[in-house]
Amino acid sequence: MRDRVSKQRTAINRLRVRTRPGALFVVLLLSGCSTYGPQLVLNSHVEYNKAVEQVIQEELLLNIVRRRYYEAPQFVTVSSISTSMSTSAGISGGSGFGTQGAPTTGNVGGSLGWSDSPTVTITPRQGTEILGPLTSRMSVLTIAKMAQAGYRFDFLLALMAEGLTDVRGPEAGVGTDFRAGDPEFIEVIQSVGRLMDKGQLKVGTFSWNDPYSDITIPREKITVDNQLTAIALGSGVGRFRSYDGGKNYYFTDKHDYPAMWIDPEARTSSDVMLIIEALNLQPTPLKRVWSFSSNRVVEGTDFENVPDDPRPEVRMQLRTFYSVLNLLAYGIELPPGDEEEGRAFTKTLYDKAVSEGRAVDLSNKFVVHSSKGKRPENAYVAVKHRDTWFYMDDRDKSSKRFFNAVYDLFNMEIV
Repeated sequence: MRDRVSKQRTAINRLRVRTRPGALFVVLLLSGCSTYGPQLVLNSHVEYNKAVEQVIQEELLLNIVRRRYYEAPQFVTVSSISTSMSTSAGISGGSGFGTQGAPTTGNVGGSLGWSDSPTVTITPRQGTEILGPLTSRMSVLTIAKMAQAGYRFDFLLALMAEGLTDVRGPEAGVGTDFRAGDPEFIEVIQSVGRLMDKGQLKVGTFSWNDPYSDITIPREKITVDNQLTAIALGSGVGRFRSYDGGKNYYFTDKHDYPAMWIDPEARTSSDVMLIIEALNLQPTPLKRVWSFSSNRVVEGTDFENVPDDPRPEVRMQLRTFYSVLNLLAYGIELPPGDEEEGRAFTKTLYDKAVSEGRAVDLSNKFVVHSSKGKRPENAYVAVKHRDTWFYMDDRDKSSKRFFNAVYDLFNMEIV
């Protein structure tokens, strides 16, 4: 009898020893399950961010390729992402007994599960919702903000500008609709680049107090009440300022303006003189920069009688986003035969304009390769169209810079 009891106690002790690690695991599992929710949110947020960025990049590349094939662009938008997250936990245990009633086996287990159930709403963008932004000329404020984001101004002019004052740039139609620009347009871009390399030209948004009108007030008539009224009318930044040494004062209002600054010490250089002459600029004592404005017909004139007086601003005719897609389509490398068979437009007029110095050469600045078969390795972004992979090489920093600018323009002008 004593031997039988001794054996049962030994078996029970073994079971206890055996179950302790499993029980401890389950206790830890259940006590720590509350930390998996935040971790799941963190991981999901980053992955959704990556997925949306990839979709937009592939869509942009696809629409550039489409333009080379005479196809209309099409955009869709991920209008919402909603997700429900859940976690579950459980514990189980069991034991087995021998013929003598003594426990012979035992186990304790635990489980933890979680799920992420997203609902993604994708909406095609069509009609005036997308056609309006695609065909509207981009803002001069956009080009200043892009410069402040780190893009070079000469690069932005090549990508975004279709004309500067009376200097015509290339019109990026497709195929036979391509129109070469004036040689002066390329010369201005090159001069801008050389000045930037020397740190003598900067572009961005500048703040200054601009005269509200041409009305001047003599100094002796400006009282403390006038000063306080000016501040109030100018939303806290209104001032009276003089530009003639204190004889007369203007009421001014402070604003941020897109503008170009050129180092005064460089203003007699050949590059600056070329820019001033080509763009018909006139330095003004009221500002130390040249502001940007949309190229337009001066009020009260017609197209044949626009005054050619020098102006204190750089007038720009910027492209539409649609024409940016057209321009970049010239950087698509096609599969053999597609151009010859008329499936895609030819680059003949574009190549001729480049050789004559009347268009920016994109041959080594924005290149999209094509290949059959599997998705290419070292692809920065790739999309399959017409049974062909079109992609940019991840090692091609120039093409990536161009494409990143288009991505930023899309977010600023279209989204």
